Amino acid sequence: MSRPTAIATGEEKTNTLSTDEINGRIGQTIIATSAAEWSCKRCTLINQPTVSSCSVCRAPRHSRLPTLSDVDTCVENSSVIGTTDKQIIDLTLSEDNKNATSESDKIELPSKSLNTKPTGSTSSDNSAHLINVDEEWKCKHCSFSCNPDWEKSCQICKKPKTSPPNSQRSSISPPSPIAIVNGNVSYTHRPNDQSPIQHPPSQSTWNCSKCTFTNTADKSVCSMCLNPRPLSDLTTWTCGYCTVINNPVHNNCTVCCMPRHLGDKSQVANVPPSSPSNNHLKQASSPADRAPFELLRQESSLVEDIRIVEEKEASELRQRIIQHCKSTGDTFVDDSFPLAPKSLILDPKKQYLVQETQSPNTKLSVSDIQWVRPQNIVVPDGLRIPWVVYRTPMPEDISQGILGNCWFFSALAVLAERSHLVEHIVISKEMCNEGVYQVRLCKDGLWKTILIDDYLPCKSKNLIFAQARRRQLWVPFIEKAMAKLYGSYGALEAGKCIEGLATLTGAPCESIPLHGAPCKSIPLQDEGTRGEEICPDLIWAKLLSCNDLKFLMGASCGGGNMNAKEEDFAQVGLRSKHSYSILDMQDLEGNKLVRLRNPWGRYSWKGAWSDGSPKWKDVSEASRNKLLSFGEEHGVFWMEFSDLMRYFDSIDVCKIRPDWEERRIQGAFPINGTSPLKLIKLSIFQTTEVELGLFQEGSRGTNGNKFLLDLCIEVLKETQNSQLVSVGKLVVHSSRQLRGFVGCHHMFSPGEYILVPLAFNQWRKVPDLSKVSHPSYVLTVHSSKKLMVTENICDRPYLLCDALIQLVVTKGIREELRPGVTAYSLMKGWAGCIFVVENCLESKFIHLTTDCTNSMNIVSTRETLTTMDIIPPFHRQVILILSHLERTLPYHLSRKLIHRPISSHELPQRRNDPELSPESASLHIARPYV
Repeated sequence: MSRPTAIATGEEKTNTLSTDEINGRIGQTIIATSAAEWSCKRCTLINQPTVSSCSVCRAPRHSRLPTLSDVDTCVENSSVIGTTDKQIIDLTLSEDNKNATSESDKIELPSKSLNTKPTGSTSSDNSAHLINVDEEWKCKHCSFSCNPDWEKSCQICKKPKTSPPNSQRSSISPPSPIAIVNGNVSYTHRPNDQSPIQHPPSQSTWNCSKCTFTNTADKSVCSMCLNPRPLSDLTTWTCGYCTVINNPVHNNCTVCCMPRHLGDKSQVANVPPSSPSNNHLKQASSPADRAPFELLRQESSLVEDIRIVEEKEASELRQRIIQHCKSTGDTFVDDSFPLAPKSLILDPKKQYLVQETQSPNTKLSVSDIQWVRPQNIVVPDGLRIPWVVYRTPMPEDISQGILGNCWFFSALAVLAERSHLVEHIVISKEMCNEGVYQVRLCKDGLWKTILIDDYLPCKSKNLIFAQARRRQLWVPFIEKAMAKLYGSYGALEAGKCIEGLATLTGAPCESIPLHGAPCKSIPLQDEGTRGEEICPDLIWAKLLSCNDLKFLMGASCGGGNMNAKEEDFAQVGLRSKHSYSILDMQDLEGNKLVRLRNPWGRYSWKGAWSDGSPKWKDVSEASRNKLLSFGEEHGVFWMEFSDLMRYFDSIDVCKIRPDWEERRIQGAFPINGTSPLKLIKLSIFQTTEVELGLFQEGSRGTNGNKFLLDLCIEVLKETQNSQLVSVGKLVVHSSRQLRGFVGCHHMFSPGEYILVPLAFNQWRKVPDLSKVSHPSYVLTVHSSKKLMVTENICDRPYLLCDALIQLVVTKGIREELRPGVTAYSLMKGWAGCIFVVENCLESKFIHLTTDCTNSMNIVSTRETLTTMDIIPPFHRQVILILSHLERTLPYHLSRKLIHRPISSHELPQRRNDPELSPESASLHIARPYV
């Protein structure tokens, strides 16, 4: 479309010129004012000044390509006004652009060249008018595109030319619909009748692509040949934000990119059962109240860089508090963790603490405990050196108090082997007279800086909880910060070393089981190892690799699946249900040895390779001196790997690597299919090793009342056609467990990936979704190289369904029910069961009845254990998702299937029983086989 030409004038007395005269005079003026040679913008050829188009490629000398503003502001009828002085031809298209045009862009004409004026105009009409020169328009009815501008109707079909009235034409260019602020991209669409995006008409019928039969809109398959209805023939939908009518194949608005489920207003009421409507995903808020679409894209950052920035921010806060205390002359007292009994015990009904480290266990009354500042504390060793926060932290400095929190101090002892790691935890490195200190810990996957005072629990001015030798405060300060983080000191009792390592470092952690499940029903915390075979040689090789990489490691003694008696452990110098630190591993002349530390500082190993064991005589003196060069230390000992496998349940590994990148993503699990969902994309630019972790809010500090979810992570390839299938092939996944966190790792090739956090035992119907708290999660991404993480509102309504199908079909047990019909199931080690059925029959539906009523301690996402489903040809369906309910009790699974093929004329009125509601459709709808 060529540009119309506007002629600005200031004289009143003029005569009207014909269009041909105007075109001729404008052409003469352009030639007269363009004496220099010009370069073609398309092929760069230098052309003579007298030619108006390129001699080679025929590209016009002056580009007449329209802009978006042209579409909105182009005027159909233009007038020519003469002047006695001079005339200016303005080649811009809108008032806004016209005013911004420089003098060099305007062409002056002699005053006698143009002396025309439209009939009825007055001297007050000083604004420029637009003239269309050599303009052609396209008919919207027959698509003929060579109609001259002056024609009011199409030369072919005689339909009138449509044009907006003058009152609707805007002289100001609309603002850009795209805004980029701080990495967030916002899209805002302002609807316009002249928008180039045309609204597709709604359809009440559709034609079969196979047999051309015309079907009614309520049919999901052709009534003649049973060919599935194309996606493009499904109902259109109206964007709730910008009101544009979109094609059904688009899950995002084509204008404002708002996801379909945030404001779907379908144009057809009857939606086929095979492609259910997303109306149940609508939000109650109006389009005006809804925030614009936002895209959050962030690069990973170095772990050390993040720590330095957060420490600087924390230091600024601490200095403000110190300055306030100095101005008032007071010492700091933390009222959020009061010096009261509720900060000491978890259960307010109890008024005592059990001294776990005493044998036999004794009770300490809460009323006997005082809160004392360091300068008033008495230490057993009687040293008179001043108190300090650090004095070269060492594992030998740690002394566990009366609490049974060895899981934490075994992890802290491993950290103390590298003093700089401890110094990263207690940010306040110097003594503070005002008593203001800060400790940095990672709770449930997120780093938190805890502010504490220096009042510590004592009895007769002696510390009753953890302490550090040589009058250091880093151990009691870290313990107090942990107590504040979880509500009380009593909340720190009982745990596993892996939790302590994750809290102290924030690094990816992994638990290596040393025993398989002895029976079908096992405690929940070991559900991830259910049915797995244990290979000692493979475990030893993995532990040696971790030791070479300087990973932190701890071991849990006598817990999990082990049923050994307490006295059996005591006879060999071990404590059951106790955590130890792993300090070293050596292959000594064919003997596999492990060096451990008991955080209590006593109860050392008495078996083979202990300090006085005759086994040391079997090796050379050089080897013996190499391993025993440290001398005898209380609580530190060597043990053979076979004994470690016998007496210990698992080994926890913390993969701390400060030169790695990290990104932490916060989100919320859906309560059901109507809940909003976050789409997380991972962009890998070069081959990269990645560690993924999924955290939920743990049960520590809740007195055992916290309901844990069945966590699982899936990573899948990005799909090339998200309208057909939401995700690509499965890449890697974690185990499914009722734990505080799960994780997995993989060496990723360059490309795009989808991260899918999963949890299902919270799935249920709720009367009002807005009044229900969605369980939160934190997804951590640690990588050896820089990557990109993109967070977005999910515009794929069947993301969870497609992701589960990929997981179960790839990793599940395959069972052929009949030729062309296959069942896939994930059962052993999956905290329940996920069950998928696939129908590959060409023209037969599958009538499937599933009965799991004999199962125990499980919950179903369909809220029943008996279901009936009709699976169309070439479709897959997630039939049931059963989740372990009560983590302290075992569960039992039972499944019975009844299936038969049926023809289309035999289809019952109900395709699913129970009917797939909006809450369950996003998980259990039949999906096409791709």
